[in-house]
Amino acid sequence: MSVLGGGRVRPQAMAGVALTLPVAVFFVVFWLVPFLAAIYLSFTDYEMAGTPNWIGLANYERMFADPGFLNSAWITVVYTVCTVVPTIVLALLVAVPLSKPGGLNRRLRALVMIPAVMPLAATSMVWVIIYSDRGLANTLLGLVGIAPQSWLTSSDLAIWALVVMVVWKSMGLFVIILTAGLQALPGEVYEAAAIDGSGAVTTFTRITLPLLRRTLLFVLVISVAGSMQAFVPAFLLTGGGPAEATQVLPYYIWANAFPYEHMGYAAAMGMVLLAAMVIVSALQFGFLKGGDE
Repeated sequence: MSVLGGGRVRPQAMAGVALTLPVAVFFVVFWLVPFLAAIYLSFTDYEMAGTPNWIGLANYERMFADPGFLNSAWITVVYTVCTVVPTIVLALLVAVPLSKPGGLNRRLRALVMIPAVMPLAATSMVWVIIYSDRGLANTLLGLVGIAPQSWLTSSDLAIWALVVMVVWKSMGLFVIILTAGLQALPGEVYEAAAIDGSGAVTTFTRITLPLLRRTLLFVLVISVAGSMQAFVPAFLLTGGGPAEATQVLPYYIWANAFPYEHMGYAAAMGMVLLAAMVIVSALQFGFLKGGDE
């Protein structure tokens, strides 16, 4: 056995190092190094065929005068709000009845989880078909006498088409999380509320929601973070169009990094997006901490 600092290194410690070393190497090579490189590149003028040239804060100054960035940031805010709120509300409404014991509810929970486990790329391709001229969406509209819509090529409808798909895709996971949170709530509280004559609405608003607060905030944090960095739906369904109507910030970052090869500028926008996600998450956790005091 090796000796380090005058003491013997136990075989268990060596085994622990051996087991954690691959993970540590993976973290450093595929996360820490690229992250530090992105920070450096954000202060440079860099194209993939050239070498980075240090330009200081010029990329950040350019960013906040760039109409494309400001438009993408606003679209990201709208997209995030319009996907997060209905997803959580619908997931909670579905989770409440599914949290009750019973074999049927177990089967239904498995059913609602199917969209969540489908690959996002495959889901996007399915919804391209649904939104096609003769797809399911226009077929349903035709049944009620409404003319077919250009879901993915209309600047007014495209963002809402993405929102509907993402809500459908994301809701199943949140239903399972909220169902687990509901099932963990103490039954004695509900028994006491029933004895006091509390109605269903009062019980839900005064007991269920406050007790479920930590679970709801966890769902909120991961939902907001996921929506702020959403890229695949806009990339596969609309290509950021039409007329940049679905050009969310991650898509705009990608477009600058690869088609236009403005790697330094894209890295700067990535740092701003990361900072925004950290700030939003910190505010959410701060709200949780403040409510517990």
